[in-house]
Amino acid sequence: LRPGAAEPADGLLQVEQELRLRSIADLEQEAAAQEAAEQWELAVETYDEILAIDSTLAFASRGRRNAQQMVDLYQQIDAFIAEPDQLSSPTVAQRATSLLIDMTRMPEIGPRLADQRDELSRLLKRASTPVAVTLLSDDKTAVSIYKVGRLGTFESREIELKPGTYVAVGIRPGFRDVRREFRVGPELDLDPVVVICEEPI
Repeated sequence: LRPGAAEPADGLLQVEQELRLRSIADLEQEAAAQEAAEQWELAVETYDEILAIDSTLAFASRGRRNAQQMVDLYQQIDAFIAEPDQLSSPTVAQRATSLLIDMTRMPEIGPRLADQRDELSRLLKRASTPVAVTLLSDDKTAVSIYKVGRLGTFESREIELKPGTYVAVGIRPGFRDVRREFRVGPELDLDPVVVICEEPI
């Protein structure tokens, strides 16, 4: 009726603003549900959607930062759990222990993260518990184990090693050197490790 009147544009703007606010509220609820379910990767994506609508929203920036920190935390824990033998290394064990200490300072954690924490704690205990290993030789081959030291010659010897992968080397003048790689772990059925130089040069 009145071309150029501001009211229609204002009305459309209000509708657009209402739809925008409703979309943000729906996404905020979705992010909260994902956080409660410890679905942190999805929460990061949801907060990204909110920030794409309005990059100035403090709650979304704060939520995304927290969700990304949780994603990073899970990735660190998963890396330790995926390679439990590396926890026998003092430097790696120290990093894992520091991570566990940081987790105990968190105000609250969900059941999924609690399970990961308990598993990492168990693996740290496993890594620090030596396992008896029997070595067999011929009393003529000089035996060494990398990162452990020289054991000399013997027919049978039992040593305690932390869980991990080791390489035993046998040396005897006039014979070809031998290498035996073996893995140690409390859950493994360990056969005696035989290190004998038998092939003349």
